[in-house]
Amino acid sequence: MSAENKILIRQFLPVDRNAVRKICCDTADLGKPVENFFSDREIIADMLTDYYTKFEPQSTWVAVVNNEVVGYLMGCLDSGRYAQAMLWRIAPGLFCKALWRGNFLREETWRLVRIALKSLKLGGFKRNIPEKQYPAHLHIDIREEFRQRHIGRLLMERFLQQARNENVRGVQLSVRGDNFHGRKFFEKMGFNLLGEFPMVMPVGKSFRFGQTAVYGIILNSA
Repeated sequence: MSAENKILIRQFLPVDRNAVRKICCDTADLGKPVENFFSDREIIADMLTDYYTKFEPQSTWVAVVNNEVVGYLMGCLDSGRYAQAMLWRIAPGLFCKALWRGNFLREETWRLVRIALKSLKLGGFKRNIPEKQYPAHLHIDIREEFRQRHIGRLLMERFLQQARNENVRGVQLSVRGDNFHGRKFFEKMGFNLLGEFPMVMPVGKSFRFGQTAVYGIILNSA
C-alpha cells in the first residue's frame, strides 16, 4: 500500500464529528442514504451518534486515509450507562429538536412511530441477551468505496483490545438479518449468534417484516 493510501486507525476527535455523522446517514438504510425512509438526517445523526461522540468519545475509533475519515467504530463499554444517557440526556433533546424542526407535522415521522410500535408488539425489543456477559456494544461502518480493504477488521481489533484492557467481559452487536456480508464479517471476527428477533423495517413509504440478529463475543473470563 502506498504511503498516500495508508490506513490510520485512531481514537475519535471532535473534528471528526461531521464526517462520522455523514457516513452514518449516507449508509443508514443497509448501505443506502437515510433519506430513503426519513428526510431529516440531522435528527437521525443525533439519534445514532450523539451518545458515542459526546458521552463516550474515548471508545469511538476512526479510520483515516489521506487525512479523511473513511470509517468508524462507535463503541460503548457499559450499555447500562448508554441506556441512561439516551433516556435522560439525549431523548429529551431529540424530542425538542424534532418538535422545533417540524418533524411531528410530517407523515414520515408517524410512519416510523407506527413501525416501532409494530416491532414492540412483535416482541422485537425484548431480547434475552445476558447483559452481565455482554455489557459492551458497538456499531461499525465504512464508506462503500473503502470496503474490502480490511478497515473493518482493523477498527474491530482496536476496540476489542481496548475492551479487553478495561476488563470488559464481552461485547454484543446488532445487525439486520438480511445484511449477509455484515453477518459473515462478524462471524469471521469471532462473534457468535446470540439470537434473532423480529423487527419491522422501513422501506421507502412502506415497511416490511424482518429480523435483527444479535452477535456476541466473550473477551475476559468472569
